[in-house]
Formats: sequence, structure tokens, C-alpha cells
Amino acid sequence: MVAKLTRLDAVNIILSNVGQAPVTEVDNDNPMVAMASNILDEVSEAIQSEGWAFNRELAYPFPVNTDNEILVPENVIRLDANWTIDAQPVIRNGKLYDKLKHTYDWSKYTSPIKLDVTWLFDFDEMPQPAKQYCAIRAANLFAGRAVGSAEQVRFGQEEEKIARSTLLEYECQQGDWSMLGNRLNQKLPGYRPFDVIARY
Repeated sequence: MVAKLTRLDAVNIILSNVGQAPVTEVDNDNPMVAMASNILDEVSEAIQSEGWAFNRELAYPFPVNTDNEILVPENVIRLDANWTIDAQPVIRNGKLYDKLKHTYDWSKYTSPIKLDVTWLFDFDEMPQPAKQYCAIRAANLFAGRAVGSAEQVRFGQEEEKIARSTLLEYECQQGDWSMLGNRLNQKLPGYRPFDVIARY
């Protein structure tokens, strides 16, 4: 049975890209392994910051606590208000701050505020195409930083392009995106010749 890519597998892909021997655990004192692990985290956060179907949620509810504040979980990369609230929320000091009214006070909202959220997940929680792209991208960065191999980076760029296209295909399938649909997955009608003469 084929196993899914783990964090250890990804670190070994990064190390093998520059000819290093595989390791049996990520947490060791080898500086090359530590660097590979750090670059993997860096790339994972950068990729997830783009916002994908697997880590974005629309209209996610954030409740107001007893201090009339809204606490934001640490794994929120970014969030955005939709049209349902009259505010400009940003994350400050682990709480939601309204730039429009210059306050942390959300007492005027009796029900949870719904925001569009991008989450940051651990490597093992990402879908397989995202993990594969993350590992290959990290391997190319590692080759450039650790050994300065421009030739190795050029060699890996083609593999990286293929991995990203696989992730984009996964994104299209999971998000049900269409040029005739919007982000709420509502289907819009295509061109209808008889509408040309319609007057509104």
C-alpha cells in the first residue's frame, strides 16, 4: 500500500535533492536536517498564504467574548470581512481590531461575526498535492541556499512546475471553480443570443 507523504518524507526529499543521505527522524542535531525542516515550514506557510480550497473558509463565525472582544486563533493567516458587517477587521495582539472605528470593542454585535478566513495547517494536515508541491519547492530553495547549486535549482524547476500544476488541478476540482461561476459556487448563465435585445 502506498503511504501519503509525511513531514519526514518531505525532509528526505529536500536532502536527497543535494545528495544527502536520508534520515530516520526530523528532530535531530544535524544542521542540514534542521535547515531543511525550517525551509519546509517557510515554504508551507508561503504556499498556504495564497489561500486554497483546502484552507479557506467563507463566512466563518467568530463569537464575541464576555469582554466584548473577538479572539483570533493562532493558525489564522489572514481574514477579511464580507459585506455582512460594517467594519474593517484586522488581527492585532491576537484579537480582532476594527480599523474603521479604531477599537477592539465588538459589543454592538450580538451574534458571531462572519469572516472569510485563510488557515495555516501543519504539513501533515495538507492534501497530498499541496504537500508534494511544498516538498519540491522547498527542495529547490534548499539547493540554492545550502549548497548554492544553480544547476540543481534549474533541474528542479521543471519538477516544481509540474507539482504546482497538479496542485492547481486539485484546486479546480475541490473548489468547483468555473469561468461561469462565482466564489459562492453559484452558476451564471452563458451567452444567450436572445438576451442581446433585452432592455433593463
